[in-house]
Amino acid sequence: MAARTRAKKPSRAELRERALAAASAVGVPAACDVVVAGGGASGLVAAIAAAEAGARTCVLEQDLECGRKILATGNGRCNFANEDLDPARYRNGAFVAKVAGARWLEEVLGFFAASGLAWASEEGRLYPLSRQAASVRNVLLGRARRAGVTLAPARKVTSVAPAAGGWKVSFSPAAPGEKGAPQAGGITARAVVMAAGGGSELARGLGLPAVAEGPVLCALACEPENNSLELALVDGRRAHAHVRLLRGGRKLWAEDGEVLFRPWGLSGICVFDLSRRAEAGDAISLDLTCGMADAQLEAAAATGTADGVLDPQVAAALGAAGGNPASAFAALRQARSLRFLVTDRAETERAQVTRGGLDVTGFFPETLECATLPGLFACGEALDVDADCGGFNLAWAWRSGQVAGASAAALALSQNRK
Repeated sequence: MAARTRAKKPSRAELRERALAAASAVGVPAACDVVVAGGGASGLVAAIAAAEAGARTCVLEQDLECGRKILATGNGRCNFANEDLDPARYRNGAFVAKVAGARWLEEVLGFFAASGLAWASEEGRLYPLSRQAASVRNVLLGRARRAGVTLAPARKVTSVAPAAGGWKVSFSPAAPGEKGAPQAGGITARAVVMAAGGGSELARGLGLPAVAEGPVLCALACEPENNSLELALVDGRRAHAHVRLLRGGRKLWAEDGEVLFRPWGLSGICVFDLSRRAEAGDAISLDLTCGMADAQLEAAAATGTADGVLDPQVAAALGAAGGNPASAFAALRQARSLRFLVTDRAETERAQVTRGGLDVTGFFPETLECATLPGLFACGEALDVDADCGGFNLAWAWRSGQVAGASAAALALSQNRK
């Protein structure tokens, strides 16, 4: 029997060339009812909502494929929602509550059930049953295509301007000069949905107020304040802790979860949540014993080790010496209140979310239409809304996309009937 020949895996350059060729093959119409600027999480849902309402819809996305960023969410598993969608966890929470409505989770889960997605809960965090972010992306792309949405990636929106009867949206190739890159062009539409982060530049061109953008949900650079813990000695070690953010001695936020020690500071999901609230000069207090009383610590230390409570490497870095109950107890007492001074955000290039964007005060929460520019809508990261880890940011993307897309379609179709 002849040996089976394994196909050669295409290189990154070949994959990129194929993606550009596929993008160029998409014909962008000269006119449509709704243009969605941004083909990420909120943009895809907005496009689906608009198209299913009967609007001719086109998505312009600067990445080589629509929905690519979804693949990186939740470490590739896509924590797409949370069972407790509390607006208090969001920046501009009162606005978010009005947009999302009383049936927020029901609306989101109903949308995904109708898209063919199955899911599972892990301590309130919702993941696709496959635990693969590609499942979420694929059901969105499939539903968009079935609805007749034109998906036009590799095209960067360069301007959005009012035009007779609606809007003119101009775009340029996201990879100018590359082989197979699409050409620059423009499209007119009755309504436009801004669905991409980094919209401040476009907002300035329209005279809209915007909040300066910056990374959040990232690590924090810190210095030990009241302890002998040398961070370099515990680099890469993880600990479950009760975490508090303090400003002037006053507690701003508290959360239980995993902390990752780095030589320059702290990381981990709890710290990511703190990064949305922390400023230079704030203090972070860690209780690695999670509330154990002195008597419990003494009983643990009586064995001559702190390793029964702490990560052994952390215990050693705090001075616990093998067989010495006194040093073990001293290490445990320190571990109950490790304080660190925040100096800055860190690893911002890996931040999960961008804070800032279009000022929410300029948009009607019921429709997400701009108050001063009728026919212009916004959703997702285009607006100055961000939230903690745990599926909250994607839940906002889905729901705001539903609202903006349906509202844009309603306006466009009403104008078509005139």
